[in-house]
Amino acid sequence: MSVNSELMQKILHLLRPLMETENQRRGYLFRALGTDTPVQYRLALNTPTNDFIPNLVNELVAYGETSSGKPALCALLKVIREDVGIDVQATIDALIVEFLPPAATQTISTPPHILFDLLLQVDFKQQTNIVREVMRSYFTAGFLVHNEPECGLELLLAKLFRMIPSLKNNKPIVFDVGYRNIERLWTHLGRYFHVHPISTSEILEKICDRWQTQDVVFIFNKVDCLQPEVLSAWLEEFWEPLVNIGKENPPQKSTHLFMFLVDHGGKVHQSNINVSKITSPLIDPRIPLCLPPVNSFSQEIIEEWITEVVMQRSDIEIEFDKLTSEILFQKSCQGIPQFVFEEICSFFSIDCEKVFAQCTKI
Repeated sequence: MSVNSELMQKILHLLRPLMETENQRRGYLFRALGTDTPVQYRLALNTPTNDFIPNLVNELVAYGETSSGKPALCALLKVIREDVGIDVQATIDALIVEFLPPAATQTISTPPHILFDLLLQVDFKQQTNIVREVMRSYFTAGFLVHNEPECGLELLLAKLFRMIPSLKNNKPIVFDVGYRNIERLWTHLGRYFHVHPISTSEILEKICDRWQTQDVVFIFNKVDCLQPEVLSAWLEEFWEPLVNIGKENPPQKSTHLFMFLVDHGGKVHQSNINVSKITSPLIDPRIPLCLPPVNSFSQEIIEEWITEVVMQRSDIEIEFDKLTSEILFQKSCQGIPQFVFEEICSFFSIDCEKVFAQCTKI
């Protein structure tokens, strides 16, 4: 097949940052095609990037299929797909479909990561809008994230974390709080930051040192397992001093310090823990901001997702007469988020666990 100019521009935009050096070019070709193919001998690996990529695409198209029966260009794109983020993976999947024969595209099943990307776009607008606005206005903030059971807390968290671009290259610091006491919490932080023996002041100092040059994001899971008085004391010993240090010695770069308290039981905000529900015009970064919980999705929200998200994708094959807002709303017990997600997974014939496993890949 010939590659039109529009498609070539898409490929150029995708491959340009990954094909800047000869070593990058040689490595991807070897991984995709093996060590001895005519393509590698016909290509000049030392040409400018904007010349090399069109030549590469044309050579791969002319080469045809690999020994496994797949188009050579698709083989290269699949190798590159392993080295990029979820957002770029979706672009690559759409490009692969462009180069597969019609018969092959009809048998493609929707991969779990694509379905996960689709699920992330189901509502949660109220929560994400609040977090986005706070992140725009403050370099330091804490959040209490809580939902009722079966209301999609994992998907909400995954969506919130993906709003922080630096997390693509800088993983958050995650602890399961469980039933630990304050001493054990400091011990875990000390082990993470290599502070022995445990010194709370040295731990806070190391956190602030890291914050000077990069975003620092803490995720404390299962805070509902702590007694309210223990959680309050922990915030007074850990979070408040950290925020105060940041005020006295702000980071040299525009880096952020965020904390997410994850309440799986949906009861922390009902205790005497000091949390704020005020989002404007000012918040006190020392006091965690309590996000509104997610309730059931309305049929209108589900319909909006189908029409504005799913129907716009060219890389999936579905029968829209079977995926309707009416069907999803009824089968999910009137829009309970977890059941909505399970019904969508069932429609695509994908194991829910494989889709939700993407939540941990922050």
